[in-house]
Amino acid sequence: MSEPRDLSELLGDDIPPEELERLRRVDALLSSVPGPPPEVPASLTHAVTAVATGAPQLWTRRRALVAVALAAALSALFFGLGARIAGDQGFEERAVVQMQAAEGARGASAVLRVGDLDESGNRPLRLEVEGLKPLPPGGYYALWLAKDGEYGATCGSFRMGEGETTAEWTVSYDLADYDEWVVTPYLPNEPRDFERPWLLTADAEI
Repeated sequence: MSEPRDLSELLGDDIPPEELERLRRVDALLSSVPGPPPEVPASLTHAVTAVATGAPQLWTRRRALVAVALAAALSALFFGLGARIAGDQGFEERAVVQMQAAEGARGASAVLRVGDLDESGNRPLRLEVEGLKPLPPGGYYALWLAKDGEYGATCGSFRMGEGETTAEWTVSYDLADYDEWVVTPYLPNEPRDFERPWLLTADAEI
C-alpha cells in the first residue's frame, strides 16, 4: 500500500481540521479499493479522461472536494461492475419465465430467471423488468408467489428507475406449493390490507 498523501498541501490551509481529517479517511479508503475490472466499457474510460483533461486547472477548495467525491463515485461504480460480473458467472438458470402485463401495466414486461437450489436449499431469483412507472418516495414494487389467486409468500421488493431494472434475491420456498408469480405496487401510507392490483403475472410451474 502506498504512503498516504498530504492533502493539506493539495487543498490549502483554509479547511477546518475536522473536514481535513474526514477527507483523509475518504482518500485512504479510495486507495484501498481494487482497480476496475477489465470489462469496464471503454466509453466510461473516455468520459473520465475528458473530465480530467478538459477542466480548468484552478484547484480551489470547492474543486478539490468535487474531485474527491467524483473519485469515490467512480470507485463505487467499478466495484459494483466487478461484483455484477462475478455474480453472473455463478448464476445457473433452471428456468426463464416471461411475465405478462395486466390491464393496469400496459407496455410493461419482465423476465424472471429462476436458479437451481444450492446445498442449503436456497434458490436464486433474478427479475429483469421494464415499463413500470417509478413510484413516489416510500413506494416500491414486490415480487411474490400466489396460490389459487391469494397471497402466498413474498420473494423481494424493488424500485424502478429509468429504463430496465434488475433485482436479485434468494428464497427457500418449495415452488410446488404455489401456482403463480405476481408483481404488485406498494404506495406510501397505504393500509397493509389494501387490495393492490396485479401488474405482472406468470405461471409458477417450472
